[in-house]
Amino acid sequence: MTLKSKERTSETSIEKNRQDMSLKSMQFNRFMLIRYATAFFFFVNLYWALIMRHTWVVALPLLLIVITSLAIIEQIKLFGQHSNQLRFSKIYFRSQIVANAMLIISTMTPLFSSLFQFINNTWQNRVIVLFLLLLGILLLLVVNKRLNLISVDQDKYYARLIAYQNSLTNKEMK
Repeated sequence: MTLKSKERTSETSIEKNRQDMSLKSMQFNRFMLIRYATAFFFFVNLYWALIMRHTWVVALPLLLIVITSLAIIEQIKLFGQHSNQLRFSKIYFRSQIVANAMLIISTMTPLFSSLFQFINNTWQNRVIVLFLLLLGILLLLVVNKRLNLISVDQDKYYARLIAYQNSLTNKEMK
């Protein structure tokens, strides 16, 4: 093998590795919103559990943390083995929606003071908590919609991924 052919082979190999890494990164980035939302709610639940650690209320955030942990493990595996079916993530986000809905109901009951002992029990604070829980549900619904789109390959990142793969295929044919 001549020096020029070795260089060409090396350049081709480097370019192929770049393309493979780009594809892998694009596949992984489809789940970016889901990863950030998972991390956000994990830490919200963690802080809530720490604050409420000496009460019976700690059970709810701890349960959510356990379910979140399964979703986190599932999401970490995505970089090595691509899948568009995130079963544990769907279970987690739906569980968090149910938890937020129950907490919203609690803002209008005497349970509020038990569930949110770290917040003064005033009408204004109840409204603030209600607003934050509603924002949380809105984010959870957006993430749930994204998960559903990804599971049927209808998300915009998938379209970009296919377009990139097609451009690579066309480039190789020339």
